[in-house]
Amino acid sequence: MRLLLFSSHRCPVCRPLSEKLKKIAEELRIKFKELKIEENPQEAARRLIFSAPTVVLEEEGRELKRWSGIFSTESIKMFISQLKV
Repeated sequence: MRLLLFSSHRCPVCRPLSEKLKKIAEELRIKFKELKIEENPQEAARRLIFSAPTVVLEEEGRELKRWSGIFSTESIKMFISQLKV
């Protein structure tokens, strides 16, 4: 399972969100990767990511859930915890 954060250099919440997601990933023992949209435009376009922050949870290359816009890190943590039971 892997948590992806699509962020932007212009996004004021992306940096603190990245730190929170890293901690969640460590705690739940899943992988975490941050991708800057400006540096990875093809990957963002392939995944139909149009705004930052966008968080994608995937397993074996298959998207399980996506959060974009306004969301809580607690909702992400709860969703992943329920999957891992």
